[in-house]
Amino acid sequence: MPIPNPQAGESQDDFVSRCVSQIYDEYGQEQSVAICITKYNEMNSIKRKNEQKSVLSRMNKYREDELKGINLKDDGSYDLKEPCWSGYEQYGTKIVDGREVPNCIPID
Repeated sequence: MPIPNPQAGESQDDFVSRCVSQIYDEYGQEQSVAICITKYNEMNSIKRKNEQKSVLSRMNKYREDELKGINLKDDGSYDLKEPCWSGYEQYGTKIVDGREVPNCIPID
């Protein structure tokens, strides 16, 4: 009989109990418990890895979007390619939270 997979939101205790009852006749008590615990841990490990990949993907996408308007130089410094949003133009700079940033005003 195939070893079942954990269901979404199923606790380890609930899964092991359900799993052991399904494979007990084939593997016996101790082996069934070991197989079911291993299966539960493997499936959760895969789920965690997929969640981590998703988070990293979103972070990388954010980082790419953040860097689109920046011209990185070889010495580690940078210039802003387009410091203002579409429909705005830079009119000097201003200080925000202790940093000098472009002062963007609407184009008339």
